[in-house]
Amino acid sequence: MAFSRRETGILLAGDFLFLVGALWFSLVIRNIALPQPDYFLNNAVPFIPIFFFSLAVFYIAGLYEKPTRPNRHVMGERIIGAQIANTILAAVFFFVLPLSIAPKTILALYLIVSVVIITAWRFYALSHFAPRGKIATVLVGTGIAVEEVAEELSENDRYTVRMISKIDTATHSSKEITEEVSKYIRLGAGIIIIDTLDRAVTDALPALYEEMLTGTMFITFEEFYEELFDRVPLAHVDYSWLLDCLPRQHLLADATKRFIDIIGALVGGVLALVFVAPSAVILAVTGGRPFIFHERIGRNGKTFRIIKMRTMLLDDHGDPKLQAKNRITRIGGFLRKTRIDELPQLWNVFVGELSFIGPRPELPRIATTYEKEIPYYHARHLIKPGLSGWAQIRDYDAPRGGADVEKTRRKLSYDLYYLKHRSFGLDLAIALKTLRALASFSGS
Repeated sequence: MAFSRRETGILLAGDFLFLVGALWFSLVIRNIALPQPDYFLNNAVPFIPIFFFSLAVFYIAGLYEKPTRPNRHVMGERIIGAQIANTILAAVFFFVLPLSIAPKTILALYLIVSVVIITAWRFYALSHFAPRGKIATVLVGTGIAVEEVAEELSENDRYTVRMISKIDTATHSSKEITEEVSKYIRLGAGIIIIDTLDRAVTDALPALYEEMLTGTMFITFEEFYEELFDRVPLAHVDYSWLLDCLPRQHLLADATKRFIDIIGALVGGVLALVFVAPSAVILAVTGGRPFIFHERIGRNGKTFRIIKMRTMLLDDHGDPKLQAKNRITRIGGFLRKTRIDELPQLWNVFVGELSFIGPRPELPRIATTYEKEIPYYHARHLIKPGLSGWAQIRDYDAPRGGADVEKTRRKLSYDLYYLKHRSFGLDLAIALKTLRALASFSGS
């Protein structure tokens, strides 16, 4: 495979253990003696939330990105930045909570020691995980998605696989496919990527099964594509695929997500008033309504109205003709950059029209265009839309000022990936990456 989930697990476990170790060494330096178990535990227990929060900050900083993590220079910068942020947050944590320890000196030492230890550990891990040789790989299939994978593997040297051949099923019979695969396995191919939805491959599967017994790794094209790009190949989506990915009723998971949405919207709404109230007053004083209401497509195709703060001279409702005459106001630019204009949508989350995490809702007029031009576009409406989604945090460049079919095809491939793999873990990953985008005033 191109990447390893096991590798990420090892990095997480190692980071946690070495953060604990950094605290232990900090106590040694402070007291110039080995800490007694009771003394260490008294200091370590208050740090437990800090350790877990540090892992979240590491994720936001991109220290668990694939493939095989950032290079040494980038990694060092990210670790230092992440640990400075963690130390500041830890200082706030210890200041706010009435704890029996006052770790001012420990925090200063912990910052220095943790940066050194985590950096050393990550450099070791980077060299340990670095591929000692690329795995010879054969790609079997045809079509745009297959060409996309072939181009990605050919033009990027960062992957642990090396494509030695692409067998085009459009020009090879089932027998020829089997013969070619057998030949490359004898030549040392370690991975065979096969498109099991291709008729020629399907006919060749009985013969290819014999080759699977040789120990060579066979991977379905769809699985490899998703590992490579974190999205689904739209050419492989059909009604059977959608049936497999239909949202199942999981009462506990659904209730938990809804509970998080309600609590988050309540707490966030109270905090948002600090920014929304003065902004609304300024907008009202400078002329016009402070809030606007736009229709969006929700779950199962039902429409609802989202609430936003007005950032433009006109409320164009997504009309391209009005957009051509419209412009962002001075305060509107600030509200957009800081995302304050989106905060009123917490009400939509509270009443259940939106979730914090899910595909971004689309304008009905534009959605109608996409449904005509893009097969299975309606599938994104099978789940509740959200304030932030998988497409947004994957650097998707959203179309501006009207419909853009090609960009939206790419967006749909991310939305359907979320539909297929949605889980609490994926929602958490999206939430953390969204925080990173908000902190840097980036994202779509």
